Amino acid sequence: MFPLSSGMAGPKHDTRPIILVVEDEALVRMTLVDVLEDAGFKVIEAVHADEALQVLRAVSGIHGMVTDVEMPRGSINGFELARHVRASRHEIGVLVVSGRAAPKSGELPEGALFIGKPVHPETLVRLLKKLLVSNDI
Repeated sequence: MFPLSSGMAGPKHDTRPIILVVEDEALVRMTLVDVLEDAGFKVIEAVHADEALQVLRAVSGIHGMVTDVEMPRGSINGFELARHVRASRHEIGVLVVSGRAAPKSGELPEGALFIGKPVHPETLVRLLKKLLVSNDI
């Protein structure tokens, strides 16, 4: 039996905003996760867009998504994933990141933000918070 903290009758409800990180490179993904968790977010990881779509179907309450653009193992890239998410789950703030592919006209959906890699941790957190505020999270 585990002792309860004084005044606590049960497990505490986790109220941290949930962020889905979609990144195929393991070290980059781990770094993003660490930065976001240190900033107070709860993070779910996906290796490519197909896995992210499975997570989005299975998990309600996702507040934001950070996605890379180029993910060879998935059937769609990060721009397509961003458009899908903004069309079907408009309440989710979307931040697209890439070190190689800047968005062309029409690639970035309305309400989504883009930032080039390498991403400075403070910039990442600031942009995510901006997206969450604009979506009333």
